[in-house]
Amino acid sequence: MNYSAIVLAAGKGTRSGLSYNKVLFPYQNQPILQKSLDLFEADPDCKQIIVVCARNELERFKERFQNSKTLFTIGGKARQDSVFNGLKCTKEPYVLIHDGARPFVSLQLVERIKKALPKYQAVVPGIEVVDTIKEIDANGFFVRTPVRDHLRAVQTPQGFETKLVKEALQRAIQEGIPVTDDAMAVELFKHKKSYCVAGEQTNFKVTSQADLEKLASFLPEKNFLTGSTACQSENK
Repeated sequence: MNYSAIVLAAGKGTRSGLSYNKVLFPYQNQPILQKSLDLFEADPDCKQIIVVCARNELERFKERFQNSKTLFTIGGKARQDSVFNGLKCTKEPYVLIHDGARPFVSLQLVERIKKALPKYQAVVPGIEVVDTIKEIDANGFFVRTPVRDHLRAVQTPQGFETKLVKEALQRAIQEGIPVTDDAMAVELFKHKKSYCVAGEQTNFKVTSQADLEKLASFLPEKNFLTGSTACQSENK
C-alpha cells in the first residue's frame, strides 16, 4: 500500500518550556524529529515524506532533514491549516499524518494502520484510558461520567484515504470550525467513522516539561520497536 507521510513540525515548544521548537530537542545526539523521519524513510511503502514547518525554520529544516523522500512545506495558523498545506503536496492515494513530537512511533503500529486502511479509509490508533474521565459544566460541576471502556486516548499517525481527509479539512477551514485531530474533521464533514487500532504507551507526544524528563527514562535497545535502534523504559 503506497502512502504519503505528513509530519507536523511547526510547534514552538511553549508548553515544554523550551525557547525553540520542541521537535529539535536532542535525544541520542539527534533531534527527536529525526526518529519519525527515519522510520518513514525506511518503509518502502512510504513514497514521500512531507515535513510541515514554520516559515522561519524552512531553510534550516531543509538543510538538516533533507533525504530522498522528503519535501517541505510551510505550516498554517492552526494545526488543521498545517495539515491541509501538507495534503496539497501529497501524491499517493493514502496518507499517514503524524506529530513530529511523537518520536517513538513504531513500525508495528504503522503496519497495523496500513493493514486496516484500505478497508476502513480512516484509521486511528488509540490506547485504553486508565483514569476515570468526567465532563464538567460551565460552573465547574461534574455532570457526566462516560463509560471508561468506551473511551480511548488517540495518537498519531492517523491514516486516511487522501481525498477523504483533504475534503474534510477543507470544509473545516472554510467554515472556521476548529478540530482537535484529523479524524474529527472526517467525522464532522464526511460523516465517516474512524476505525481504532491499538496504539502504544511508548508513542507519547512530547508536550510539557514532564514529557522532556520522561525522555530521560528511555534507553536505546536494538529491535525493540522499529527493527533498528529504538527505546525502552528503564523503569520496566
